[in-house]
Amino acid sequence: MWDSLNMRAGRFASLSLLLLVLVCSAEGLKGLKGLKVRRRAWRTRPCADLPEELLEQMFGRMSVGVLSAFSHTLQLVPGPQNLSCPSAARRSPNGASRTPVNLLSLSPWAYRINHDPARYPRFLPEAYCLCKGCLTGPKGEESEQFHSVPVYVPTAVLRRTGSCLGGRHSYIESYVSVPVGCTCVPALQDTHSLSSKQSKAKKRTK
Repeated sequence: MWDSLNMRAGRFASLSLLLLVLVCSAEGLKGLKGLKVRRRAWRTRPCADLPEELLEQMFGRMSVGVLSAFSHTLQLVPGPQNLSCPSAARRSPNGASRTPVNLLSLSPWAYRINHDPARYPRFLPEAYCLCKGCLTGPKGEESEQFHSVPVYVPTAVLRRTGSCLGGRHSYIESYVSVPVGCTCVPALQDTHSLSSKQSKAKKRTK
């Protein structure tokens, strides 16, 4: 009888120990899951941007010269919207002193603001041509013997990378071509037609 009781007590103790181990294991797994969740949450924390003063200092060391002054002067001054090709009447000598130089050009242009949040400066002025041709007609009207094309200048900018260092975005030096004005070039089709006419004239003289 005592042997039977001892066996039952041993089995009960073994079952109790097994249940205790299972409970501890379950609690341990819950703790590990909590750690994993906390680690994931820490990894997905948003990356802050660099201070504006530091970005301005970094950009100032790269960009020196005319384009730097051009950018700082115009980046917060967007031009009028829906501008069209100026007519001869609007280019009268009386109002020439009050008209901006870019509108007095034979290939007039205006400015618009280009915004890129992953770049510094985030706002850059871009020139765009107002006329398809150039104002080279006898009375200052538009002529398609010449075409208006933008003039590009390469400039250094700071480009945000995908990495996050010390909780801050990192930037690298990059180069972009920025249109700063417009100029007139001969129309290609007119050049081809002129050369063909000259070749025909030569054949006739032979």
